[in-house]
Amino acid sequence: DGAIELESFRVRNLASPNVAFMVDATIQPISVSRLCRAFGWPEFGGQIGGKISKLRMRAGVVTLATTLAAQVFDGVVNLSNLRLEDALGQWPRFQADIELHKLDLALVTQAFSFGRITGRLSGAVRELHLFNWTPVSFDASLYTPPDDRSRHRISQRAVANIGNLGGGGAGVTAALSSGFLKFFDEFNYDRLGLSCRLANEICYMNGVAPAPNNGYYLVKGKGMPRIDVIAGARRVDWPRMVAQLKAAPESGGPTVR
Repeated sequence: DGAIELESFRVRNLASPNVAFMVDATIQPISVSRLCRAFGWPEFGGQIGGKISKLRMRAGVVTLATTLAAQVFDGVVNLSNLRLEDALGQWPRFQADIELHKLDLALVTQAFSFGRITGRLSGAVRELHLFNWTPVSFDASLYTPPDDRSRHRISQRAVANIGNLGGGGAGVTAALSSGFLKFFDEFNYDRLGLSCRLANEICYMNGVAPAPNNGYYLVKGKGMPRIDVIAGARRVDWPRMVAQLKAAPESGGPTVR
């Protein structure tokens, strides 16, 4: 439903191992949901569009000189500093910086079956490095924008999943299923977010604000019914975190009060 308008297309050494090219083009808005359907990804709405300037491949390395913008989840995602090595080989290596501007969390969480959250989300993933399409390092920060005045609500399921991001979820699940909290399906929150700097398969974690006992808030509550999600682990094993998110862990997790 969109188009790619080629402004210039140059190729050298065609049909040889040393093939090189450079492309300048304009992407007329393309439906993200149709792309997702074609690739078998979770479907969500939005469009990808913008200018592609000096998309090059030299010596098997693809680079992009400009920023590629996508309008998704009623917000904007920008991709810049793209570099792709050995794209069609056995061990591809990918680098990029990603910025997120005021995504609608209701649309995000609905698309990925995370549990319902309302509000907006901004952030960035700096110096993202993938090896064979698996993350090996990045510096990521996701948070509620300071000027967000939309309604902030979070469901029990989303609270439990955010608890997993802090290193485990059983403590959260137990707290939500007992006492006063079990009577509520959703809670109010003031802000939420987390940061993760990944290096050597360790995620160095932080949240949106300091919490007692050297912890940090992943969710800072507000009003009634209110819930705070507090994590204490500053160093989290990355493969274990990914496995926990996929397999409903039974280990202890952040405090919920």
